Parts: sequence; C-alpha cells; structure tokens
Amino acid sequence: MIPALRRLPPVLGLLALTWALAGCGPQAAPAPPPLRIAMDVWAGYYPLVVAEQRGELAAEHVAITLDFPEDTHRMLAEFAAGKYDAVCVSIGDIVLTTRVQPDIRMILCTDESAGGDQIFGREPLRDNAQIRGKRIGTALGGFGELFVRRFLEHRGLRPDDVVLVSVDSAAVPALLAHGEIDIGHTWEPYATQMRAAGWHTWFSSSDTPGLILDGMMAHAPSLDRDMARWQGLVRAWFRALDWWRAHPAEGNALIEKRLKLAPGSVSLTGIRLVDQAGNRRAFAGAGPGTLPASAAEYVEFYVSRGLLSHRPTAAELLDPRFVQ
Repeated sequence: MIPALRRLPPVLGLLALTWALAGCGPQAAPAPPPLRIAMDVWAGYYPLVVAEQRGELAAEHVAITLDFPEDTHRMLAEFAAGKYDAVCVSIGDIVLTTRVQPDIRMILCTDESAGGDQIFGREPLRDNAQIRGKRIGTALGGFGELFVRRFLEHRGLRPDDVVLVSVDSAAVPALLAHGEIDIGHTWEPYATQMRAAGWHTWFSSSDTPGLILDGMMAHAPSLDRDMARWQGLVRAWFRALDWWRAHPAEGNALIEKRLKLAPGSVSLTGIRLVDQAGNRRAFAGAGPGTLPASAAEYVEFYVSRGLLSHRPTAAELLDPRFVQ
C-alpha cells in the first residue's frame, strides 16, 4: 500500500488510492502547435485577420501565428524550407515554388487582382518613348514579370525594348522615389501611396482579367495529417469574409488596429474577394479566370523562360477538398 494511505480508514483509503491511481492514467494529448502562416500585405488575404480577431478560428479550435514579412521572395524561401505551414500568395508564385518544393497544394482561392496591381510612371503615359530603354522594376521570375510582359505587349513593345530589374514590389515606391528604377509594378496598399505621391498609373490588373488569382498554399503532408484543422481554418475564413462584406467599416478598423496601419488605409479597391461558391467554380472550372487555366498559363510561361523543367498539372497543384 502507498505509505501515505496506511493510517486512513479502509473505505477512505480505497477512495484515496483510486484517486491517486487515476492521476497516473493516460493524459489528454497536448494541443498541437499553432499553424504558422505568412502573407503579403494585401487586402485579399485579410479575411484571415478578421477570423483571428473575431474568434472564428477559436470557434473551430484552430490556433495560428500570422507573419507579414513584406518580402515575398524571402517568405517563399522560408515556406519551402518549412518555417511556415502555409502562405498566401499569387498562383504564379505557387506554380514557381514547385521548382524547389513540389509537395505543396493550393487549398483556397482568396481573391482576384482586378486593378489592385498597377504599373507606375512619373508622368501621364503619352507614347512609347516614355517606356523604351527605361528600367522597369518587378519581381522577375514571379507573376509580376508576366504582368509586366503583358503591359509591354499591350503597348506593342518587347522585353528587350526595356531593362527589366528584379525588385520586390513592396520596395518599388522607395526605389522609384530614389531614381533607382524609372517604372515600377506594385500593388495595394503601396499603389495608393504611389498615387498620393504624384505617380501615375500606366497599366493595371483590370487590363488582364483572370491573370492574377491569389490564394493559400500549404504543405501536402500537413494537409493529409491534419485535415480537420485545415478544414476548420477554411470554414472560419469564409465566415469572416461574409461578416467583413456585411460590416466593411468595422472590419477595416479591426484590420488596421491588428496590423498597426493608419486609419482608412485598408481598401478593397481593385480586389475581388472570392467566397465559397466562387471557390468551387474557380477550382472546378476550365475556362479563363479559373485556377486550372491560370495555373497552366504560368506553367507554360515559366517553362519557356527556363524557370521550370517540369509541367505540374492542376491535379498536382490544386486541392479542392477544403472549399467543398
């Protein structure tokens, strides 16, 4: 008998022994670590911020940590290396990431850039003389390069008519201001800063419908191993999106407080959020503006540029289970 129980009456001793032995039984499994998620500063991804702040994630028993690196190249490299469980980026970035980490899947289409990505110049654009020979900054080897090439095609120009400079889009406002590039591609909220500083929009993603679809990608083993949590996260996302649409001012203020942004700086101008019904269409469709079609376009572009040696299929890139 346990020594401390020797002096207890038999009945009390038996109860105490039962309690003591119960404490030695199997313990509840520890809670899994939070899902580590990173995203660019882009309003199309902010439903996750709303879900975090309004308790939608907690209601699904999903804990996350959110990072906003403001350096897409570094964020993608760290995701491929396993620092993050998921990242929110353009489908073009997702396709290119398969070069170093093929075991990834897109599980959610967050939005379409419908004017939120813009190309800026110092003066209003009058003719191609303002473009020829100039340094255009964008993220080469990413969706930004294809976007800039579409701009040049629109103007009847070729890539060798300009000097393409690889820069992160978040750095474009400062690089333009310092004269390190002449023309630059960036997105909201940086685009609003550019217009406020007197720069002029020369081209936008409203001119390239269906080209820039954004979403969340995650490591496939994590999706299979922890499917219930990922399903809960996506459910929380859609509820938060619906609430934000119904309460835009309140939602904007909540996001600005969480991200320490200036009041009034969150805007969905030029961004088309994609709800659950839209996700089902985007994943299942085959025509322009759908995920399979957009992914195929980026695959062919990267292969032609020598950036991909293989052609990942839509089945290898997209996992529609979480939006169904």
